[in-house]
Amino acid sequence: RTMTKRLIRLAAPADAAELARLNARFNGEGLTSPEEVRAALESNGSEVVAVCEADGKLAGFACARVARSVCYRRPTAEITELYVEPPFRREGIARELVALLEARCKALGAEEFTILTGKDNAPAQALYRALGYVECGEVMFAKTTGA
Repeated sequence: RTMTKRLIRLAAPADAAELARLNARFNGEGLTSPEEVRAALESNGSEVVAVCEADGKLAGFACARVARSVCYRRPTAEITELYVEPPFRREGIARELVALLEARCKALGAEEFTILTGKDNAPAQALYRALGYVECGEVMFAKTTGA
């Protein structure tokens, strides 16, 4: 397979249907609709969403959120999602998506970045290490309170 054209860019509201499709492949069906994705892209100023457009379709995406806290001088950024469709993997797309997120979050004042990934996701862990991320020894807890 040869890609005719590849573009790493920020997501736009017009990408909502494709982003919803990719999110369903990555995180599971029914988590968000194209309309909800469009609304978030139009109104969520604390989130940065990067996409890879390849051959006229989205081949991957990555999301980061920038947060300010009264406890710290500078905002921090967390890369919350990173997904590349299987046929497009190992072509540097994930690296380029992370680089765009980092640049945009730095422009918003963030100096520290965190990424959470599955403890069994060796390919993602290898990528993050190659990008200069180190394990921080934190323990993650989660709780769902329902809708």
